[in-house]
Amino acid sequence: MADKGLDLEYHYSPSRWSHRYSPDDVIDAHIKFMEDHTKTAKWCLEVETDICYGKTQNQKIDVYIDKKTNKKGSPIFAYLHGGYWQALSREDSGFLAPPLAQAGATIVTIGHDLAPTASMDEIVLQVKRALAFIFKLAKERQSSGIYLCGHSAGAHLAAMMLMSEFEEDDAFDCELIKGAVLISGIYDLRPLVTTYVNEPLKLTREDAWRFSPSNFINEIARMSQSREVILAVAEYDPPEYRRQTGEMEKSLRDKGVKTKYYDIPDTDHFNIVEKLHNANYTLTQVKYSSYY
Repeated sequence: MADKGLDLEYHYSPSRWSHRYSPDDVIDAHIKFMEDHTKTAKWCLEVETDICYGKTQNQKIDVYIDKKTNKKGSPIFAYLHGGYWQALSREDSGFLAPPLAQAGATIVTIGHDLAPTASMDEIVLQVKRALAFIFKLAKERQSSGIYLCGHSAGAHLAAMMLMSEFEEDDAFDCELIKGAVLISGIYDLRPLVTTYVNEPLKLTREDAWRFSPSNFINEIARMSQSREVILAVAEYDPPEYRRQTGEMEKSLRDKGVKTKYYDIPDTDHFNIVEKLHNANYTLTQVKYSSYY
């Protein structure tokens, strides 16, 4: 847990730690980057958009693949966006698709309802439902495996999926999940309860712990003995994000999970994920070497 003496509003506000821009400017730049580079991805790749997996408008996925790639056997890279569970969307999350698609992967960006429209319980359930849909897609295409990736709040959701067993249907083979890339995530939600982040979520401390991957290390480790889990953090992420990432990596490693930890220099909370659009970027290369 975080030191009770910390100003939690400050320490859990990633935009206030950027070395490049002011808090408002870094968020504006991040949104513009995602919008612009997602447009580029949609122009240069084959894209299926607005595929419904649930009943509400946001319960949809988009699927990107290179026009030259054979869908059969292609690994699936499923991405969960950040935004503190209350902002951003799958529609602008395709910015990272081109280099991965050109390497032979199918990229799926996952949408879900946002707080306050949806509770954390509903958001987690929706992501699980989306992943169940992706399992079916993987089986239809005889995919070589599913790899989860999440940024910020999306890393939290991806980590929650690592312990999901999908017991409601035997068709959902959890062994299809071969690994995960968790970028600048938050894994213990309890420090957020007294901050602005919790205003739309309305989590109690008990709720926050119930939805904290840090509370389920044993379960994640049990399900992930044959997976590789990569955890990355930015040099200019808030120290609390850096602390949580380091503790999560060590906890999983101590339980026998194959992990890799990356502290990415000269990046902040936002461009650590933006740079995935670049084939030569450290984390993009890590994905190539680990998963393809």
